[in-house]
Amino acid sequence: MNRIEKTVIAMTFIATLLGPQLAIAQGIFVLKAEQAIFATQKALALGQQVSAQLKPQVVRFDSMGKELQALQQRLEIDKDLMSDDEVLQIKTQIQNLNAEYQQLQQYLSNAKLQAEQNFLTSMRPALDKVLGQFIKDNNPSVIINGNSVIYNATSVDITSKVVELLNLES
Repeated sequence: MNRIEKTVIAMTFIATLLGPQLAIAQGIFVLKAEQAIFATQKALALGQQVSAQLKPQVVRFDSMGKELQALQQRLEIDKDLMSDDEVLQIKTQIQNLNAEYQQLQQYLSNAKLQAEQNFLTSMRPALDKVLGQFIKDNNPSVIINGNSVIYNATSVDITSKVVELLNLES
């Protein structure tokens, strides 16, 4: 046998061994569903809406942070020049302001989280519909949660495709 025949036989043998794996790998897709939902036009609009609704609280939060920082700096710099009553008064102000600041921070975090959860819930039917159509059109063997994958080739990641389909759905 000459060199070309040996190469052809070896390649045929390798193709025979790898063929089933390649065929199976063709039907495996990766999807980061939550990322896809939050990348939609609807999600961007919701983000702007929530930001507008929470703007007064965010402005107050920022103002409180600056006020808290100024009081702490004043106490640090002028502590030696103040009477014990003044030091106590500023420390009390700092404690009260810090408690209010923490409460407002918690409120803002909860409001954002609640809006995100409500949005995910409202988008679930659209995601199910889009995935159903994708499955019908592409006949995948498996769609894997992208948040659980350590590595995947970009060619099997359907997240951006799902974003496009969700934008059309909205």
